[in-house]
Amino acid sequence: MKIQRATFIGVSGVPDLTLDLTDARTSVPHALVVVSGPSASGKTRLIEALIAAKEAIRPYGAMATGAPWIRAGQAAKVLITFHLDEAERDFAGSASQSLESEVIFYPDRINAESDDGLRAILGRYVHNPNNGKVDYFPVERRIPSFPPFPGLGPGEQRIGRLTKDQRKYGFVLPFLRTLDQDGARRERFAATLAALSPTCRYVADTSGEAIPKCFSSRGGDPLTAAQLTHAEADAVIFAATAATICLDHSLVFVDRPDLFADDVDAFVDGLANMGKNNQLWLTGGAKLAAARGAHVITLKNA
Repeated sequence: MKIQRATFIGVSGVPDLTLDLTDARTSVPHALVVVSGPSASGKTRLIEALIAAKEAIRPYGAMATGAPWIRAGQAAKVLITFHLDEAERDFAGSASQSLESEVIFYPDRINAESDDGLRAILGRYVHNPNNGKVDYFPVERRIPSFPPFPGLGPGEQRIGRLTKDQRKYGFVLPFLRTLDQDGARRERFAATLAALSPTCRYVADTSGEAIPKCFSSRGGDPLTAAQLTHAEADAVIFAATAATICLDHSLVFVDRPDLFADDVDAFVDGLANMGKNNQLWLTGGAKLAAARGAHVITLKNA
C-alpha cells in the first residue's frame, strides 16, 4: 500500500498543493518520500493531515472532529489516491491498481467518500507480514520506564499506532522479555537494530533481572534500554515496532528520523529495511533531503 497522489485544500498549516508521487521510471509510487523545509513550514502537519484522512476513511483509534484541520471558512479537503499491490487488490475486490478517496473536514464532523474495498484495507490491522498497515513515529519518541505497559497483541497495539502518545512505546520492555522464546521475532529485531544503529547490538539477557540487560553499546557490557544513548534507544523503538507489528507492505510516517542519527544516509537505509515493500514518509531538513533515492517535497514558510 502506497500513496500515489495527494491534494490538500484549505488544510490548516498546510499550503494548498497536489503531490504526484509516481516514479516516472517505474510508474509506481516512490518508496521514500521526504518532506523538507524550514521550521514551521508545515512538514509535520502535512503527514498528520494524511494520517487524519486515513483515520476518517477507516480508523484504528478514536475519531476526532474536523475543526482543527480547517484553515478558514467552513471546510478543508484532502484527496488521496492509494496504489495497491496484487494481494491488496484481491482483498479489495478491485481490478484497479489505484483507488481514490475524498475526505472533507467540517467544524463538527468529518466526511469521507471512499471505495468499500479501500476502507476494508485501511481498517485492517493484524500482525501479519502479508497485510499492510499504517504507522506513525512522532518526533517525541521515548521508551517509558514505568508501567502501565501495553500488550503486544493487535488489540492492544492498534489504538495507539497513529497517535503521538509516547506511552505507546511502553510495549518495548515486555517485547524484550519475549525474545528468548521467539526466535523469528528475535532474529528480525536484531537484524533491524544492527541496520539502524552502528553502535548498538542485541545480546541475549543472562542477568535474570526484571528489566532485561540485552544490549551492548560499542561492544561493552550488557545494558538496559534506559542506559542507551538517545540515538541507540531511538533505533530500538523502530526495530521493536517493526518486529512486533510486522511492518511490511505498509505506509510508515516518521517525524524527524534524523533527530539523533549521526549518519543520516545509513539510518534512512535502515528504515527502508525495516520491512518489505513499505512506503516511508520522512520529515526533516537539508541532510534528510539529500538521502539516497529520496523523492523530495520542499515546503516554504508562508
